[in-house]
Amino acid sequence: MMETKQYFLFISNGDIYAIEALNVMEIVEYQNITKVPMMNDYVKGVTNIRGNIIAVVDLLQRFGLRETKILDKTSLAILRKKHNDKELQIAIIIDEVYEVDNISDINIETVPSFGTRVDKRFISRMAKYNDEFVPILDIDTILDIDEISELSNNKG
Repeated sequence: MMETKQYFLFISNGDIYAIEALNVMEIVEYQNITKVPMMNDYVKGVTNIRGNIIAVVDLLQRFGLRETKILDKTSLAILRKKHNDKELQIAIIIDEVYEVDNISDINIETVPSFGTRVDKRFISRMAKYNDEFVPILDIDTILDIDEISELSNNKG
């Protein structure tokens, strides 16, 4: 039997990406971020969302692309991440919300060995959506807590 999952689709740097909707807790307006010294460049700092201190990751910088430009529609997607049997919340900066939609398994394929703008390790699968191929992001790799919490080596 064919399965359908719900995906959160969003735009960053002009490209559409998807994340399984189960992993997305909420979307909030971009807000003030407090820098944390000596973290990797792509970890922008922390922000307070309803009393929770949440780390903020610049998705584009995590991909090795440019820093996200903060514009009117820029948002924070608060994602759930399991780490050592705990559920953490981590925010990623996105340019804008595209939509939440169902995509059936028949439209999900493996990642091609070439032709993706983003490092393949950050992509779990590709979805065919409205006649376009949309990368489904692997949040376990993108939000690898051990990697994110490593102190930056590029001081100065």
